[in-house]
Amino acid sequence: MSIVVLDKVSKTYRLSRLGSKSIREEMARMMKNLLPSSKGQAGSDEFYALKEVDLAIERGETVGFIGPNGSGKSTLLKLLARIIYPNHGKIMVGGSVASLIEVGAGFHPELTGRENIFLYGSIMGMKKAEVVKKFDRIVAFSEMEKFIDTPVKRYSSGMYVRLGFAVAAHINPAVLLVDEVLAVGDANFQSKCQQRIEELRRGGMTIAFVSHDMPAVERLCDRVAFISKGQLRAIGKPQDVISLYYNEVLFAKKSSTHLAQNNTGLAIESKTSLYGQEAEILSVKFYNGDGQETDTIAMGENLTVRLHYRTYTPIDDPVFEMLFYSPDDRLYSHLTTAINGEAINSLPDEGMVEFDCREFGLSPGIYKIDGIFSKRGSVAPYDLKPRQYILKVLPGKSVRGMFYMPQQWRLLPPNETINVQSADTNFV
Repeated sequence: MSIVVLDKVSKTYRLSRLGSKSIREEMARMMKNLLPSSKGQAGSDEFYALKEVDLAIERGETVGFIGPNGSGKSTLLKLLARIIYPNHGKIMVGGSVASLIEVGAGFHPELTGRENIFLYGSIMGMKKAEVVKKFDRIVAFSEMEKFIDTPVKRYSSGMYVRLGFAVAAHINPAVLLVDEVLAVGDANFQSKCQQRIEELRRGGMTIAFVSHDMPAVERLCDRVAFISKGQLRAIGKPQDVISLYYNEVLFAKKSSTHLAQNNTGLAIESKTSLYGQEAEILSVKFYNGDGQETDTIAMGENLTVRLHYRTYTPIDDPVFEMLFYSPDDRLYSHLTTAINGEAINSLPDEGMVEFDCREFGLSPGIYKIDGIFSKRGSVAPYDLKPRQYILKVLPGKSVRGMFYMPQQWRLLPPNETINVQSADTNFV
């Protein structure tokens, strides 16, 4: 049974123009919008934040909303929260709605944290006795005991989010709306929030979840909706929709990048170099488990990376590295010849270094990659290609966390002991 239904919902906004319109021009625009022939059409000075969206969310379902910035995700949640109203179409919600859409939304800045908890509870239709019963749990979850009697106008953005989520997640609404504001909290609080969402899911709460954290979306959501340019592009299984989203995002990134591509259109190459006087990286290419060149790999699949180099002078003790960065420039992992295998004593003038990654462990996402060719222990590399290669990782292995860890397991009898031997250690 559907608890949320959107029927041909559209939301338009007027674009601001330089200069002011005359009263006659403004009246003409208003009369034009009232004509039947103009119904459902945006004027020349308007744009669609959402356009004819049809969507149904079942009771107890968690639906994730993904898409580029400005695609209409937050507009949709604000419509469900009745913060704004559609220009066209109908929205039906069968129960109370609690939202965490904007930092501090619903809080009165002059009131204390304690007073805002009771205010928000009353807005949600809760009796004072119900709020009193849950008050200690709300404050403990938010970790705001020391500041609960401080006016919220003195709170930091992180404190707003902690208290706001704690209240919204403990008043048991029929529908909980959660936007990207959770990213404001620290890593520990983000983990706590995701655990709470999982508890609410198991308890049968309906949740609409907007996020750019694809592993969290895949893990928490029963279905995922992909919104682009105000339109619902797809809705379905998390892995399928996230893969479609990555394909579109990657295509857009490629079309706007200044980097050159080889004639296969797969691996990105570049002649741009910060150094490259003594040696340079010519290209980096990726291959799947079947040996086919690609720019896409699924989490847990085999990946081979080949770095093509050229030297112009003799190179002693070289090191090759690949650094994998998330879109927000956090370093996730790296490949290097400095740790595994023997040191490289000599190099041909031109050749390739191959990294073989069995069961590639990075979580789904688009990674920007540095290529580095350096001398062991040297500060300045021979060549550095910063963020000049891209690898798209799709959902694959069904795992939790930031990485997939290759593993083996076996059943043991209860009295079995583990014998640990090391070829590199002598015990006296």
